[in-house]
Amino acid sequence: MEEKKVDRRVRRTQRQLRMALTTLMMEKDINKITVHEIAELADVNRGTFYSHYKDVGDLLNRLEEGVFTSLTEVSRKYRPEIPGGDAFHFILELLTLVDENADICKALMCNNGDMHFKHRLFLVLKDEYFRKFLIARYPAEENRLEYFCTYLVSGILSVTRDWLCSSQNEPPIEIAYICADFIMKGVAALK
Repeated sequence: MEEKKVDRRVRRTQRQLRMALTTLMMEKDINKITVHEIAELADVNRGTFYSHYKDVGDLLNRLEEGVFTSLTEVSRKYRPEIPGGDAFHFILELLTLVDENADICKALMCNNGDMHFKHRLFLVLKDEYFRKFLIARYPAEENRLEYFCTYLVSGILSVTRDWLCSSQNEPPIEIAYICADFIMKGVAALK
């Protein structure tokens, strides 16, 4: 199936609306943001907003779905059950994805953030990659493996959140090395 090309003006308008929403989310709760505020900050009229999205929730959902679609693709690309599929390259691509979507990730992970987004992010990372990674390399009792997987994913998300919220001075590769080092040293406890 051939993918339809999106007009450059449409992409620009959607980018402006995204930037307006994420800017406002850094200042206030999503439930208090109005279409009027987004349109005003994006310098478009409300009709333009409604030609792209039903409401503020629809805009946010589409942005989140874009992040989760990319995250799932990255997770499935690095098949941990295949020898040689190391965690470093997966984490590097994950952090690069976060870096490329820093505006929405910051808005959803920093300050008050969105607990639903954080929980879903946790589950995708755990279920799509890290559980499989641990099972393939470090067979252990199921409950021990589950606890370690929870600890591992929580740690990576905490490091990612701190990196995002502290202005991302380090490049993604530096943070990937730190996380991969934590993983490989910590996994030794499962043996």
